[in-house]
Amino acid sequence: MADLSVADQCDIILKAEEVWADSQNQTDMYTADAETIKALAERQKGRTRIITELENPELEGNNVKIVWLDNCGEELDATCQDVCDLTAEEVAMNSKNFTLTKCKSASFKINENDVLRNRYTIDEIVARKILAKMKALDEHINVQSLLFLSANAGYNKNPEAYTFTSDSLQIPAADYTNELYVKMAIDAKINKISDPFIVDNGALYRYYLNAQLEQGNAEGKGNQRKTMLFPTYFDLVGFPSAAITDDTFLISSSAYAFASRNYNGNTPIEVNPKEGRQMRWSMPSNTIPGLRYDVYHEYSCTGKRFTHTYYIEANFDFVLNPVGCDVLVSTGPDVFDQVSGILSYTKVA
Repeated sequence: MADLSVADQCDIILKAEEVWADSQNQTDMYTADAETIKALAERQKGRTRIITELENPELEGNNVKIVWLDNCGEELDATCQDVCDLTAEEVAMNSKNFTLTKCKSASFKINENDVLRNRYTIDEIVARKILAKMKALDEHINVQSLLFLSANAGYNKNPEAYTFTSDSLQIPAADYTNELYVKMAIDAKINKISDPFIVDNGALYRYYLNAQLEQGNAEGKGNQRKTMLFPTYFDLVGFPSAAITDDTFLISSSAYAFASRNYNGNTPIEVNPKEGRQMRWSMPSNTIPGLRYDVYHEYSCTGKRFTHTYYIEANFDFVLNPVGCDVLVSTGPDVFDQVSGILSYTKVA
């Protein structure tokens, strides 16, 4: 058995895709509970332009340039112009270089002596183990996304009758119903949160489900329409894992960037670093859009046979939009507070 060639590694990739496509096998074992990071990755599409070293040779490793369009404080022309002699200001392409600070890896070894006593082939074992490790990595990144949201929740200019702490609006349990969707719609307007969506820990889930089930009833249509005010993602597993006190986030799609990069190509290649030969390639996350994991393989002699070591790595980070729109907090004199585009709500007794 010994060495696994480039062709063998390609077979492992195909086997992983086959296992994932088999819904009966993948549902419980390989599907990550990662609703928050999935929502963040999906909703940021078209909002940010992430440039890595692969596209810009001036950027060092693990650096990314994130570009935002600044649509705040738009000004009008003082007077109408002569259409044959137009003047205009150039659109500001705000960008900033960031170094990815988060790295997480997973690894495993397979001894060929153990494979001889197993009904699975080595490519089946490796494929299934890679899927399981990527699931765990997806869930780790999901927790990191919730910690980012909690740490960056900003000022809510519209507390109404509720108490705003340093970073979250305290909502009594009696008001944590579908009516909160209406409250958040008003908050989004006043706080200039564009293209908002909701991530919730399940505090609104029962009301949301009942609204969908009862929409056929005459008295149930109103509640169902309230839940349709925003795209809503429920992360019932992620919030407890992150151990945060927030229950719901209202998020602008342009408030953040989830950035990642990988160093290996899609197809396995053989390299010969100082410590010995390796195989290197990357594989896409089955949960997080746009994320790829770098995969490394090497083998060593173990008695008469070999041990195969696999290493999987993700380099990523979360970045808050540095050009968020200012909100007028008070007058006399005017005071502006730059909001983050992320609002937090907490259910209290």
